[in-house]
Amino acid sequence: MKQIKLMCDAVCKSLRGKGTSRHRAFLRSTCAAAIRFLAFFLLFWGCSLLRASHPKAEERSRTAISKNATATGPFGEIVRGPRDKSEIALTFDAGADAECFEDLITALADAHVHSTFFVTGKFAQQHRDCAAEITKRAHEVGNHTWNHLNLTQQPDDIVREEITRAEIILNNSCGQDPKPRWRAPYGERDERVLKIATNLGYRSIYWTLDSLDGVEPVKTPQFLIDRVTGKSDAELDGAIILMHVGVRSTTEALPAIIADLQGRGFRLVTISKLLEAQKSVR
Repeated sequence: MKQIKLMCDAVCKSLRGKGTSRHRAFLRSTCAAAIRFLAFFLLFWGCSLLRASHPKAEERSRTAISKNATATGPFGEIVRGPRDKSEIALTFDAGADAECFEDLITALADAHVHSTFFVTGKFAQQHRDCAAEITKRAHEVGNHTWNHLNLTQQPDDIVREEITRAEIILNNSCGQDPKPRWRAPYGERDERVLKIATNLGYRSIYWTLDSLDGVEPVKTPQFLIDRVTGKSDAELDGAIILMHVGVRSTTEALPAIIADLQGRGFRLVTISKLLEAQKSVR
């Protein structure tokens, strides 16, 4: 662009003394307009190249899902990852009334495990430091709505508000966009709710195995250990396991569960990593 300006200046100098002053002023203004136009064109072209080479995170997530993942229904709800990668995703739901999870985060860090936390907006509002700690420790977040309501019992506008309101605070508190990861509270969803979530840019992440840590009566750590580790390798390969934040027995059982799964050769990963398509080897 500097060279273009120099060329325009040269043209104007060559015409100095030639023609009327009005003519020369017209040429100078024309050159200036040309410079502005070219600057705008180059800026637009550069930004287009940047967007093309760096697609949005949610776009990458939508296009990179493995063909071997198990999806159901008209909206492609994910219920498990590929069975051929020896990977498992431990996922943790943080409901509206959940307590903070320092011990849980520590247990994951000690085992060098990264997980996905489906967080409600209300939890993020009440426990901002804990919510921020998720991404600080290289975990990822998913949208679990604002108030943890049964969405099948709510009108369309409330369903949208629950999802979009949570999205805003999760972006602000965690510094990470939860899209396209979304999980319905209580796992309660129907075709109407799934359609609304899909139109908002989300994909429902259900589970393969429920640890039952959120179901009464309160489970003992040993129950949870047996519930997860008692499954065969074939049942666990690619599994998405549901656990909850703020449950003491879950935190106490977690080290033994992780040790068993890792000892059997499984890698414990985030949802995004689990669903990531493998690159073909030539």
